Amino acid sequence: MKIIEYETREEMYLDIPKGGVGAEIGACKGLNSINLFHVTKPSEMFLVDIWEDKDPKGNKWHKAYDPALWFGDHRNLINDFFSDEIEKGLVTTVRDFGANFLHSLQNNFLDWIYIDANHQYDAVSMEIDMAISKVKNGGYILGHDYTSETVLWGNSVIRAVNERIQSGDISMVGISIEQFPSFMCKVVKNS
Repeated sequence: MKIIEYETREEMYLDIPKGGVGAEIGACKGLNSINLFHVTKPSEMFLVDIWEDKDPKGNKWHKAYDPALWFGDHRNLINDFFSDEIEKGLVTTVRDFGANFLHSLQNNFLDWIYIDANHQYDAVSMEIDMAISKVKNGGYILGHDYTSETVLWGNSVIRAVNERIQSGDISMVGISIEQFPSFMCKVVKNS
């Protein structure tokens, strides 16, 4: 199977079937959430983030290039963006870690998920592992930062995704060719 090269992740979203149930882990300020929602036109979408500037031990998260970009309580901003959709029951915001959110779902509940939260290997690997059982067979696991970023997270995202591809649980559909690429994999469950 040939891997599709997408110009942008938004172009990639055009290949997600419309009307499904989706989730974004690591919704942050909601800018990607807006694109996902309007392109995929989900019947239901969950926006998940811890929306905190400290880790569970009370330490400040690594601020990297732009401290305001990733950390802080942006849930009200997202609630404002999606106020109509939240009122209609199309969008739900969830303040929690991705693994906790995934644990709360029934198996085969989601049609797609986009992962863009903690980029450390253990976290990404756990979220992908859990997502495989929560996403329907033939559904999609997508994510951001499928690249080596030596300053911040090394090859953690690439390694976690590639290991699951090698296990045969997911297959690569496409990669965006942006500075910080996104990946799109199809769930392949052996029944």
